[in-house]
Amino acid sequence: IWILIKTDELRVKTILHISLQICTNLSIILEPFLPMSSKKLKEFLNVEKSEWEDLSKSDNLKPGHVINKPTLLFNKVEDETVEFQVGKLMKTKLETSDKKQDMIPQKDIITYDEFMKMDIRIGTVLKAEKVPKTDKLLKLVIDIGIDTRTVVSGIAEYYKPEEMVGKQVNILANLEPRKIRGIDSKGMILMAEDSDGKLTLISPIDKAENGGQVK
Repeated sequence: IWILIKTDELRVKTILHISLQICTNLSIILEPFLPMSSKKLKEFLNVEKSEWEDLSKSDNLKPGHVINKPTLLFNKVEDETVEFQVGKLMKTKLETSDKKQDMIPQKDIITYDEFMKMDIRIGTVLKAEKVPKTDKLLKLVIDIGIDTRTVVSGIAEYYKPEEMVGKQVNILANLEPRKIRGIDSKGMILMAEDSDGKLTLISPIDKAENGGQVK
C-alpha cells in the first residue's frame, strides 16, 4: 500500500478500513483461545467492549474512530530459541528411545486358554512385616475374599511394611505354594517393573471387592 497511496489514496483508505474491521472481528473470535492477545488487540483498536453478536459485522469501528498506537502483538521468536527448543525435543526423543531399548522384551505368545488358567484376585493387605535377616522380603497377610493367606514378596526395598497395610493388591492366587525362608507363601502379588528394575505396586484405581477376579 505504500506504493499504491501515491496513485490511489482513496483505495488505500478502503484497504485500511477493511483491515481494521477484520482485526476487530479477530479480537472477538480469538478471545476464548488467546484471551491476553485478544485483550491487547482490542487495546490497539481502542475497542472497550465487544460481543459475539458483533462478529462478522463490517461496521464495528464507526467513522471517525481513533485507534491507539500499536506495538508488536507477539514477541518475535529468534532462531536461537527455536534451535534450543528443537534440541530439547530431540534430547527427549533420544532418551525415550533409549528407555524403550532398555525395556524387558515381550515374552512368548500364549493362548487365551493359557491366560484363563491364571486366577488373579483382588486382595487387601491386613498385616505386613519384614522377613527377619533379609533386606528384600516382606511377609504379607492378605484377605483375598475366598480366604486369608500369607504371601512372601520381594518388595521391601520399595515399600515399608506400614505402607502396605490396607492397600489393595492383585494376587495370582492359584500359583503353586512355595516355602520361602521357612514361610509357606501361597500366591504372588503383581508388580510393574521398569527398565531400572524398580517395582511399583499395581492396585485398582477404585476400591474393589476382595476376591474379585482380574480378567
